[in-house]
This record gives sequence, C-alpha cells and structure tokens, in this order.
Amino acid sequence: MLLTHIRRRGTTLDSVTQTLVDRWLIANKSRQNQARSFLLWAATCHLIPQNVAIATATRTVNRSIMSDADRILTALRLETDESEHITDRVAGCLVLQYGLRTDRLVKLTTDHVLVHPEEPGVFGLQLGRDPLWLRPRLSTLLQQLINERRPLAAPLRRRETPYLFPGLSPDQPVASNTLQRRLTRLGIPSTSKARNGAWLAMVGAVHWKMLADLLGLADGTAHNWHKLNGGDRASYVASRLNTSQAPTEPE
Repeated sequence: MLLTHIRRRGTTLDSVTQTLVDRWLIANKSRQNQARSFLLWAATCHLIPQNVAIATATRTVNRSIMSDADRILTALRLETDESEHITDRVAGCLVLQYGLRTDRLVKLTTDHVLVHPEEPGVFGLQLGRDPLWLRPRLSTLLQQLINERRPLAAPLRRRETPYLFPGLSPDQPVASNTLQRRLTRLGIPSTSKARNGAWLAMVGAVHWKMLADLLGLADGTAHNWHKLNGGDRASYVASRLNTSQAPTEPE
C-alpha cells in the first residue's frame, strides 16, 4: 500500500520524502511495522534516500490498577459470601488474588487441578512450570466448584463436563465476556484493573521469574511488571538454574 501511495503521488522510491511517508502513516497506523521493514530493506539496497524512516510502532498497555484495599476486600467478600454463585466466587478470587485473565480461566479443566500431597484440603492449579497452591479458603471454594459445576442449559445439567467454568453445553466453557460481565456485577469494575493490581502486588513479594513459572506468564510480561514495581531480586534467577525442586507449600 505504501508503494501504491508513492506512485499515485507521481513519485518514485529514490525520490520519496519523509513528509509523504508520514502522511501515508497517519491513515495506515496499523501497517506501521510492515512498512518499516520494507523501508529498512529498501535503505539497505540503496533504493530510498537515507533520511527517510519509520519508527517502530509502540503498543500502549493499560496500566491502571484496582487499589489494594478494594481488591483485597472484594476478594475477602467473595471468599465468605455464600449468597453468590460458586462459579463467580472462584473466578473472581482467581482474578483478584492471582491476576488470571478470564479468557484463560474459562479454559481450565479438572486436569489443571492439583491436590497437595502433604497439606490436607489444599488444592492447586497447574498453570505454568510450577504448581500454584491456593490459600485454604480458596481451596475449599475450588473443591465446592468441582462438586457443583454444571452446564448452564437446564436440560444438560446432569451431563458431566471437564470444564471448571462450563457454558451452555458440557463440551464448551462459558464465554470469556460472559464471565467478565458476571464479575462486574460482583463489584469488580474492570477485570484488567483487578489483574494489574494483583500483578503489581505479587511482583513486590515474589521474584518475577518465579511468578512467571507459577502463573504460566511470558517472562517478558512478568519482567515488565517487575520493572514497573522497581524491585530487583536477580539472585533468584541464579538459584533457580541450580535446582529443579518444585515448591512444596502453598504460595
């Protein structure tokens, strides 16, 4: 498209100007990185003037957070308020306490659930390299969810389902946006703000690499939150490389 734009302006590559490229970029922001790669190639082949360039596109990430007070109090209410549906209580706690995304939550099955070998009543989730052992109250709620989960469609309620958060039919999970709306009703104004608050709190207490291993996060994501928090525990990485022993106690 950039080449077409250049030709329509009666110009050739060897005489293209930065102004012409910038005007094209205003209307084609989503193609910025593709056009940049093309111009880099063209510059290497000496096909365009040396002073013509496109910067790397930057991705804007929402870093707004739910305050720790609101997040913790909401999680405590969900842990103890038996009037709310068990599905929403567990999902809300996992978002508020561990920063899990709803599109990831809905894919969880019973195969992801772990029973602690030494701590009676403690359950965990296999999300990444290491088991994430849950707090006792949340472990109890997870056990209740496993026992009570049912497909949403009334005629299929007796059918078995592998999903922790089943949808209308046993072989499908609930839609991520549906779960988000249900959590909003519970007092979580934004699942992204809740996740951001949880991640910022966790990287202040746990090294970013350990957090990535527990939650199955990309190292880059965990490290970015580590940098935002301003902490540094580089010694953990070295110790991690010298041992393969998994955590044996609840996180």
